[in-house]
Amino acid sequence: MMTEKVQEMYVKNDTLTTRIDFNQKYRVNKYGFYNWVFDNYEFSEGVRILELGCGTAGSWLNRESRIPQGAGIVLSDFSPLMLEKAKNTLVGNSTFSFMQVDIQDIPFDDDEFDIVIANHMLYHVPDLQKALSEVNRVLKKGGCFYASTLGAGSHKELSYIYRKLEGKGSFSFTENITFTLDNGFDLLKTYFGKVEQRQFIDSFEVTSRDDLITYIKSYNDVPDDVHNELCALVNSGFVDGIFKISSEQGLFICHNI
Repeated sequence: MMTEKVQEMYVKNDTLTTRIDFNQKYRVNKYGFYNWVFDNYEFSEGVRILELGCGTAGSWLNRESRIPQGAGIVLSDFSPLMLEKAKNTLVGNSTFSFMQVDIQDIPFDDDEFDIVIANHMLYHVPDLQKALSEVNRVLKKGGCFYASTLGAGSHKELSYIYRKLEGKGSFSFTENITFTLDNGFDLLKTYFGKVEQRQFIDSFEVTSRDDLITYIKSYNDVPDDVHNELCALVNSGFVDGIFKISSEQGLFICHNI
């Protein structure tokens, strides 16, 4: 079972769209993370793909030309709300099927998929070892697991705000994210014969205080009596009208050999 905070963000509400919109508006690297991710995918004709934690499936939108002939793609998510949005995103596209799946208990047979994808979701999983074992089980020999994540130092400017507000509302601060670019290699090599890491260079330059506060609220419940304190902390981070946020993102490419 996913944590209460994850359920609040993805099952009861769609906070993901808020963060996607924020990223598109304020990222410095305009090429875009998911364009870069797709450049790293290696798809072959007739490939069978399982994506875990597909979210709204926006990463697949308008990329039909990059999907090989005969491909079968199962998009899955723990959240029924996300799945409904994914179906709406890709309505009418018969390449995709949709299923509610918990990565800790994947309802497919052994050696069923050529490729498994988990983008920016493994750090939400309570039992990461069980999840990786399940991915390894359903992945064919010679198959590939693509897993993207953040670096431990990503968004450190916002971590400062979270630390200041820790214990107020749902604000919490931890430096012990379970799956990052920093620790992911050691976790993955237990389950996959060959693991490679690639990094995407980016950052954010935010020009709207309101947009940044909305972004922060997509992760945290902010009580009325904390709102002014949050605004003051956000305001203090703007220099010459810009709040700069560091970004460490990357992709692990894991071969099941």
